[in-house]
Amino acid sequence: MTCDAIISKMRDELLSQAVSVMHEQLEKKRISLEGQLPSMSEEGGEKEKDAFLLSQIVKEHENIERQFGEYIEQARVGKDTLERVDELQRFLLELRQIVMLSDYSKACESWMADAEKELKEGDPARILRKTLEMGAGKRREALDFVLKNKRIAGDGVFSESERRIMSDALSSA
Repeated sequence: MTCDAIISKMRDELLSQAVSVMHEQLEKKRISLEGQLPSMSEEGGEKEKDAFLLSQIVKEHENIERQFGEYIEQARVGKDTLERVDELQRFLLELRQIVMLSDYSKACESWMADAEKELKEGDPARILRKTLEMGAGKRREALDFVLKNKRIAGDGVFSESERRIMSDALSSA
């Protein structure tokens, strides 16, 4: 149960951060949303909209990067152009962060399923360690990211004992 809770918190926090970065980009008008997303309920509407937009960003990020990369390469040197190129490069970094956080969150989904199969094992650190390598490196990256993320540490998302379990699993894997 402890292991399940840790992975679930990781998934939720990573997804929350991806949505947060996405909202920052929307506020800065680097991303725009046009049209309406049909919603089944008012309260779930915002989450549905966020999930839809996040999935579209993840789906189209390679095309966006390619198009903006071509523009940056072809840009002529000038003050206005340099500022625009700098803005595009910042956006591309934020785009990559959104995609990375979303990928890490998705890796936690399958990780939870694998961890649930290990219920015989009583030690949560062993369960994390055993299932850590099953994710083609994404799980290890996600765990390392979560442990080093200052925002997650500052928000107190994980208790000290949960952080110790996570750290033990990562260092002994």
